[in-house]
Amino acid sequence: MHRVAFSEWRTAHAARWRDAELLENTSQPGVFVEIRRPSSAEEAARMEKERREGRSWEEMEQWVKGGREGVRIWLFRPVELNG
Repeated sequence: MHRVAFSEWRTAHAARWRDAELLENTSQPGVFVEIRRPSSAEEAARMEKERREGRSWEEMEQWVKGGREGVRIWLFRPVELNG
């Protein structure tokens, strides 16, 4: 629905996507996931705070289903498999 507008905005703000991997859902075009790999728990916390407070990302909320409440933030850590 807003795929073109988001893509244009993303291109115009390319610096925001530095060090990020942006993936699109193959069965739901226009559903994107941004993957960032923080170097520490502290950096992850800073990234999450920036996203939740929306300072530099509030423009993007217009394309998120449910607006700010629709933004999902998950923090993952590497899994070490033993054996």
